[in-house]
Amino acid sequence: MPKSRIALLVALCALLVAAPAGGEASERLSKSEMYWLGPYFAGLRLTDTGFQGFEYGECKPPEGEFGCQLPVRVGNATSCTRNPIGSNGLVRDVFLVRGGGLAVAYAPGAVDVGTGRQTVSVRAAEPEILGAALREVRRRSEAGPEPLAPPVYPLPVLRELKRVTVAAEQFGGVTAIARATELPPDQVELRLRIAELLGPDVLADVPAPTISIDTVERWRQLAFGVQTHNLAHTAERHKMSVASLRKKIRQVRGLAGAC
Repeated sequence: MPKSRIALLVALCALLVAAPAGGEASERLSKSEMYWLGPYFAGLRLTDTGFQGFEYGECKPPEGEFGCQLPVRVGNATSCTRNPIGSNGLVRDVFLVRGGGLAVAYAPGAVDVGTGRQTVSVRAAEPEILGAALREVRRRSEAGPEPLAPPVYPLPVLRELKRVTVAAEQFGGVTAIARATELPPDQVELRLRIAELLGPDVLADVPAPTISIDTVERWRQLAFGVQTHNLAHTAERHKMSVASLRKKIRQVRGLAGAC
């Protein structure tokens, strides 16, 4: 494989998929709940079982380089810790797989699948393998692949989807919706597509958000600060009480990378 392609794959992996194995202690999944591809997949044996993840095959960095993309990786997180609204990666496509699983493609060979309260991240160095991996991925407790349930997202995530569906009922076209919601047009398109795939019943009883996108972003930054430091330090830094800080970051649960 050309060095430039390896470097690109490594960069994409680092930029887009570092989060799948993350999460606080309360968000960890049991081994039996995690998704994998079995002890062997596509002629590759399971070589490592890391924190909420599984690696298949091996790779050797080219001379003079420090990293390489493993042939296949499967990561596990909750749908609160990782979902397409909370993630900052550039989404290329969104589609359903195996019944109701919501697949989000970030790059060739990089797909997240939301099912139930989990997000399964499948990464393949060779994109041609990805389709087979999506067909074969299953819980460790399952003998074989089963139909995938639709994803279940936290209420703040659903509210952000409701933000654009409500605007879509009042304004025509992506440009007008983007102007009304102060979201980038690509985010409007993504959220409308996700809402369409989830179906109208999922958002039927979800209240529309009452805070602006700017406020959501400010509170997300507070949540990131808590992850980097802690509640007390972040509250003191922003001159607010711990109780007030907790209330704010609760309003962006599922939008800031940890739950």
